[in-house]
Amino acid sequence: MMRFSANIEMLCKNESFVDRIRTAKASGFDGIEFWSWENKDLRSIGLLCQELGLGISSISGDSCEYALCDDTHSRPYIEYARASFEAAEQIGCSMVVLHSNALDNGVVVDSYEKVPSHRLFLSMAKTLTALSPYAQKAGITCVLEPLNIQVDHPGCLLHSLAEAALVVESVGSPSIRLLYDLYHMQIETGNLIANFDRFQPLIAHIHAADVPGRHEMGTGEINYTTVFSHLRSRGYGNWVAFELSPSESYEKAVKAIMDMK
Repeated sequence: MMRFSANIEMLCKNESFVDRIRTAKASGFDGIEFWSWENKDLRSIGLLCQELGLGISSISGDSCEYALCDDTHSRPYIEYARASFEAAEQIGCSMVVLHSNALDNGVVVDSYEKVPSHRLFLSMAKTLTALSPYAQKAGITCVLEPLNIQVDHPGCLLHSLAEAALVVESVGSPSIRLLYDLYHMQIETGNLIANFDRFQPLIAHIHAADVPGRHEMGTGEINYTTVFSHLRSRGYGNWVAFELSPSESYEKAVKAIMDMK
């Protein structure tokens, strides 16, 4: 059965961080997720989620200083990712999100325009291969997320689910999987259901928001009733995290989300 998670970096963001966790529980979410762990009180977060019976679907494993696709960053990238694994373990989270490029508040730090793309993809695969034994030992699943380059993240190397799948398959580790962000991939390629079917064995996590605007279901062009019905029919039972901004109010956004349950 799919579990619904609130990305509390974007939902109910006008509240204190701790209050967002309590609000997510009161709203009917099964869990929460957030981005950077460095500026968070991890002990308090872990204890509160345990008290409330909330899961933590994922945290970010990336640093804004190091890029997965940059071979000169491989060693510090791995060191930072391992620190992210420790942070995740501390709060009872088993999934970290990775990206091809370093991101600073969502902005691509370096697009590596002068570096051949095949070298960048090879660097990703080599670093993930070196990282995977650490993830496996820690009981962590790393999910590689392609992002759209047309609206939100111009310059990002990895913006195709198919290319991300090639990287994951080349690593060949159960600890390295895909994050299928329905918002990003609707913008890039569409064919959300067909692509889910094609890459389902590699998909360990899903993000959801409507297009355009990155708001709640029913505000844009994606027929989420049909998409979620298909995911259920295919036996998808992992997390779906709602990484979106309410179009009007938190309450209205939550109602649209919970109508999908």
